[in-house]
Amino acid sequence: MAYKHTATSDGVYAELKEQILHLELSPGSSISEIETAEKYNISRTPVRDAFKRLERENLLEIRPHIGTFVSLIDLNAVADVLYTREVLEYAVLCGLSRLYDKSQDLRIRLLLQQQKTLLESDLDIQELSRAFIKCDNEFHSALFDAAGKKNITSFLSSINCQYERFRTFINFSGKDDLKKLYEAHIRIWECVINKDLVTLKDCLNHHLYDGFSASSDIVSKFPEYFKEIR
Repeated sequence: MAYKHTATSDGVYAELKEQILHLELSPGSSISEIETAEKYNISRTPVRDAFKRLERENLLEIRPHIGTFVSLIDLNAVADVLYTREVLEYAVLCGLSRLYDKSQDLRIRLLLQQQKTLLESDLDIQELSRAFIKCDNEFHSALFDAAGKKNITSFLSSINCQYERFRTFINFSGKDDLKKLYEAHIRIWECVINKDLVTLKDCLNHHLYDGFSASSDIVSKFPEYFKEIR
């Protein structure tokens, strides 16, 4: 992978965060301040600042006199994010169903078409998963925007790091899981349009929790990626 060189702490932070969130840097792997500075052709000071920001977001673990490591995925934090999303997203989509008009439909349909196009591509599963998750984020953000709740999107993004890594990880297992996410998006949007709030609640619940509930096998194959559940 070719890296662009960015002579700012913000640039290094943004690129490293993207790599961590989408598992280009694996949980538990070591990362060197010196090597990172050399890769970006900058001094160690902006790299150190970027590392500290990522540590505050629980994406890096800095162990004095030992080294810096990508943090393990915290399944307890993932469960908390799922609960928060379940409550907030259902409330937002109920509000959107009352506000819905046809002018909102085109944007959502275009995002759904982008997801379909990705699924029909010949990308390898890891690249496909990373690209699809980004489209998934855009889809949910668009729903919140349409409901006039953009600030809630920002809030969810601020607590979403562990969940983002987890769902990228579980979707490495195959394209079928990504197809299920796409089909769920279609059903969710149809529920909003048709103001079918009972079915919407059920669809959203399955959309959020099915992957988490079915993940035990794949998680057990990579225990080194996860914090011990307490």
